[in-house]
Amino acid sequence: MRLRDINFGDVDAKNEILKQRRIGERDFFESYSIPQGLDLQEYYAGQKYFVLGLKGTGKTALLRYLHDTVTARGDLSEFILFKSHVSEEDRQKLSEGAGFQIVDTENVPTFIQDFKESWKWLIYQKIAAKLHQANIEDADCQRLYKLTGLSENRLTSTLGELFSKISSGNLKFSGEALGVALELGIETKASNGVSSVSLSSVNRSCALLLNSIQLDKPLYLFFDELELFHQTSDQFDRDRRIIRDLVYSISQINSESAEYGRRVFIISSLRTEVLHSILELGHEIGRDVDDYGDKLDWSAEKATKDHPLLKLIAKKIAVSVNISADHVWTRFFPIKINNQDYYKFLLNSSYYRPRDIVRLLRVARQHNKEAEAFTTAHFDESSTEYSKQTWLEITEELLASYSPGEIAALQRTLLGFKTHFFKDELEDRINVRYKADRPVQELFSSKGVTTVLEDLYRIGVLGNDFIVRDTFGNTKRRHRWIFRGNSSINASERMAIHKSLWKHLTIIPM
Repeated sequence: MRLRDINFGDVDAKNEILKQRRIGERDFFESYSIPQGLDLQEYYAGQKYFVLGLKGTGKTALLRYLHDTVTARGDLSEFILFKSHVSEEDRQKLSEGAGFQIVDTENVPTFIQDFKESWKWLIYQKIAAKLHQANIEDADCQRLYKLTGLSENRLTSTLGELFSKISSGNLKFSGEALGVALELGIETKASNGVSSVSLSSVNRSCALLLNSIQLDKPLYLFFDELELFHQTSDQFDRDRRIIRDLVYSISQINSESAEYGRRVFIISSLRTEVLHSILELGHEIGRDVDDYGDKLDWSAEKATKDHPLLKLIAKKIAVSVNISADHVWTRFFPIKINNQDYYKFLLNSSYYRPRDIVRLLRVARQHNKEAEAFTTAHFDESSTEYSKQTWLEITEELLASYSPGEIAALQRTLLGFKTHFFKDELEDRINVRYKADRPVQELFSSKGVTTVLEDLYRIGVLGNDFIVRDTFGNTKRRHRWIFRGNSSINASERMAIHKSLWKHLTIIPM
């Protein structure tokens, strides 16, 4: 048995599942480890419906596992991928249909755009489509199918076509949908021979119809890939509003389902950096996310061989090569890697996320796939590539708050810097070395050095590493990192750049 025979999994859980589905394998689900501290029954019962975490912490894996479980037991379930299924054209049509307002607040014009009703309409369409596929045909279901257009168009419309029917909060109606709207008492307007109704009124009618439909089995909708990418400022702000209102709509429909006893459950992943970005808009969704969400966090345990992350990886390896998980480490890993216990090396090379360790092992294997076990050389010879790929992951995390130009300026600032530094040393570097670099100057003047440091700390790029002296004169080392449970950086003390980035940024050990 050689390293090439091991399936460590893919960096992206979705890709891993799709590959295995092609060849009829279920290794992903058979080797899945439920994160500690999570009660999945709370998600099945609708007590929790947000899964939070940084990139690579396992949000998609958890949602896919939940989807697979409820589907296997015969429940109705559908997966909706925001990044993949909602194209730029769809978002433009969604934005056009929602309209906008300019509101003066203390003589300051504010651009306001609301997507909540459009998202509710989409969710009711998805619910109706799942009920229709399940051949549920009672009277209120028939009304729901007609109201959402399913009776006239058996094939679900694309999102772009769906959103194009919305204009300034009104929905174009005709045929059976218009007849049901009139039957339900929804006020209609006619202009140039085209009838339209208030979208909020239609959504209220959909909600009332759902209240009266008795489901024999639960219905689940899973939303994933709520990603933000900074291309232009206008597009970025639009997408922040779109995601903010989707999160709000998910929460509101779940609340109504709980209140009226519907067996309808909507579950969504939410990246913490995306949440941080949309909360800057001031919308009150933070409380619901806190009350109904779990944060996937692998940092609670100390760096021991029994760490949950290592158990997860061991189980995945064991299933792929058909050995006991207890024998994985002695069979494939040296006791020491770079003078560290193997488990400390693996954990310290990561940001305490499953994706990091999977990436580390996949990259290291490339050094010699034919070897029967890893050696220190595997990790030494692949460290530059691992560092490069880790930085690429970091840039994707930063895109929730920073433009590509700002990220490039940030990288230039850190290139060739020191592994350990104080805030004033970074400020001197910006003011002296990059005095003539306009993008660097604009980055730190617009956001502020402290804010940039806090952002880098929150995603694990930076930590604290300093010495304290107790009352007896003894010195002690303090290591503070977000993935060790320390929620905020101490910018007045010495900081450190995570070791995984030293090679890519050509950091000088100091």
